[in-house]
Amino acid sequence: EEGTAESLLNNVNDNLRKVEEAVNVELSCFAPQAVRCSLKDLVPYNLTEGWSEEAKAEFCSVVGSAAVEMRPLGQDRDSLLVDLRKAPMEQSTDVPFSVREYLVFIEVARFYSPVTLGRRPLMYYPPVYPEASKELNAVVCHINNLSDFYIQLVDNMESLLLSAKLQDCYNALTEDKLRVYCPVIGQACVARFEDELWYRAQVIGHPGGRKVEVRYVDFGNKQILSVSDLRKIKDEFFALPAMVRPHQNT
Repeated sequence: EEGTAESLLNNVNDNLRKVEEAVNVELSCFAPQAVRCSLKDLVPYNLTEGWSEEAKAEFCSVVGSAAVEMRPLGQDRDSLLVDLRKAPMEQSTDVPFSVREYLVFIEVARFYSPVTLGRRPLMYYPPVYPEASKELNAVVCHINNLSDFYIQLVDNMESLLLSAKLQDCYNALTEDKLRVYCPVIGQACVARFEDELWYRAQVIGHPGGRKVEVRYVDFGNKQILSVSDLRKIKDEFFALPAMVRPHQNT
């Protein structure tokens, strides 16, 4: 124990130096470079246990050493209350996500008083409806009930080309490329289906447990997936509107 204490003392002495008076006066002109911060309105998921090691690890993995966008939201005693957002990528379709919302989504934190800060996500172009009384060939691709089902027009071959391009593009990506950290309700994305193929989708719900509910916009069916099965959608796949036309009889 004495050896350990002596080693520690030597280490401290090697890294500490007294500051001469002249240098101390010069350094006093500089404000402290580090600002103490706190994520606004965020509390531990389990209030009785406090912040978990998992919460800290997830926060560190998201923030990392890269620069993030900071939004000051107020001040509490000696802390600046902030939200942190991952900087957007070059693509205009990329939706920057809030670190606060991400930690809540993965259930390591809760909102004490939620504040909506996110931008509205980009949406798909609406489907093009055929003219009234015009006869067309169609395929019923998904049925919820007799008053709510979806069709695709047989003459529209764009869907086949779209599907092939999606597989070529997203199968070539590494797992972390275009990863979705915090899906926003209404967000356009690409989602993997149970057949292991990729399809255009839209986030429609947060069922919990790091799951997300999506609707496949070119077929009409819904699915609950792990967030790891989502990817951000590239600009080129916004060019076509949703392929299915919902039919609802009232």
